[in-house]
Amino acid sequence: MKIILNKTKKRISAFENNKEIGYLTFYYPDDAAGSRNMEFCWLYINSEYRRKGIATKLIKEFLKNFKNIVWVSFWTGKDLEKEKAYGLYKKLGFEQKAFQEDYYEKGVGTRLFVKRIKKDL
Repeated sequence: MKIILNKTKKRISAFENNKEIGYLTFYYPDDAAGSRNMEFCWLYINSEYRRKGIATKLIKEFLKNFKNIVWVSFWTGKDLEKEKAYGLYKKLGFEQKAFQEDYYEKGVGTRLFVKRIKKDL
């Protein structure tokens, strides 16, 4: 498997046999922090490749390449909530800061996770 970071497209992709099998997209929020903070937009792994550590590799690649940002954050998506697959983020040091009940539908909320990257500010 090959992991490729494209800073211009704000995307980290995982490839196997020249086929993209997963990706993580990110952006700088339009706020007063400028480029000190980032948000994950989307983390997707092709269903046949899930539970093989690919999401972990994509997030670790992000963390390795963006050590100068202060915070990274994201809200969980509907599929992640339905599968209760957010343990990965806790394992990688993200903290849940908020929960919105019934956000997507009755019984399916969304969670805000954050991680402090740069600590010397």
